[in-house]
Amino acid sequence: MDTESKLLKILIEKPNSKDISSMAIKLESNSKFNLKSDIEKLKGIWELRWSSSNAPFLSYSPLINNLQILNPSKSNAMNLLKPRGINGIIGTGIVAELYPLNEIRVGVKFTHAGFIGPNIGFKKLKALAKIKRDQKGWLDITYLSKNLRICRGDKGTLFTLVRRNNERLFTKFEEFMKKYN
Repeated sequence: MDTESKLLKILIEKPNSKDISSMAIKLESNSKFNLKSDIEKLKGIWELRWSSSNAPFLSYSPLINNLQILNPSKSNAMNLLKPRGINGIIGTGIVAELYPLNEIRVGVKFTHAGFIGPNIGFKKLKALAKIKRDQKGWLDITYLSKNLRICRGDKGTLFTLVRRNNERLFTKFEEFMKKYN
């Protein structure tokens, strides 16, 4: 089994394994990712399975999906913490604009944050507030394949994310984002 396959297996079966960091670093060393040619490969739903951060919202939980939903062609994204098993845009969300900075670095400007609830009739319950002060960051995409993304944030955090194929949720994201573009 190659390194990527081993890492994907560990991320799914043992997302708190101490082996994740060294395997991610090994994959990073062989990466050929280039934002200019590969940016559309970022499109989709990515589940955070492991990070080097001690922050609770950046740690794996069996009860919560920690998702990054990316649509680079529209320059938008959302970080979404939502209960597992619910196939909707429900939970705590942060809306962001994306923009390229160099060959591997994606700039992120956070625009709205808050609670996103279910639909009641034709209205979606939400308490998303516009972020008043500039909240910016960046991510270096250090490895990307069809099923795995490894990146490093502006604070030095190493992230490993697994692609989740869920067209219905992505469509809901696109509909939701129409209000914020």
